[in-house]
Amino acid sequence: MKKAASDRKLERQAEQLAELLRRAGEPETEVQRRVQRALESARNRTAKREAIDPYAGCQSVTATARDLRIKGKDLFAWLAREGWLYRATDGWRALDHSLEAGWAVLRGRGTVQWTQLTAEGAHEVARRLGIETAGSHHG
Repeated sequence: MKKAASDRKLERQAEQLAELLRRAGEPETEVQRRVQRALESARNRTAKREAIDPYAGCQSVTATARDLRIKGKDLFAWLAREGWLYRATDGWRALDHSLEAGWAVLRGRGTVQWTQLTAEGAHEVARRLGIETAGSHHG
């Protein structure tokens, strides 16, 4: 989940900003206000980038498994059991349910196509498996 990794990076940057502001003697209310403003600005930039590129935030099932700290083969098996993917002769394909829900995308054209999970799909997998991810405790 690139989004989870980017959320972790953003949280680290927010902590660094807060520490710098505290060292500079800023009152805690000002520290919190400025950190929140910086986080909102960064998230807005990410949202705009994703609106321009429909594949922004998508990544392979293997990369998602790595981010969730589970084995790739276990995630593929779970996705197949849950009806998100099926095994074709030339690789894994997303089923209509996962495509329509916005959890997966089919990349490529013609005979060269591959399935990726969207950031929303990766978060849904984590939620269903009970795996805490960066930002999942925010709602």
